[in-house]
Amino acid sequence: MDANEDFARTAALLGALDLYERRYETDAAFVQVLAPALALSLPIGVLPPMPYRDADDPTED
Repeated sequence: MDANEDFARTAALLGALDLYERRYETDAAFVQVLAPALALSLPIGVLPPMPYRDADDPTED
């Protein structure tokens, strides 16, 4: 499998997970664990940086 196939499969899985979360009664813990794990398998720079939550931004010290 080449990198393009791997990327396409990961993007499709993220899309399916989004659809699953929106359309069905989902297990929130499942989505919270699986989504970041899938996103981490994408190449760096594909997704925009995620904002820090709850004022945990280390650059604001």
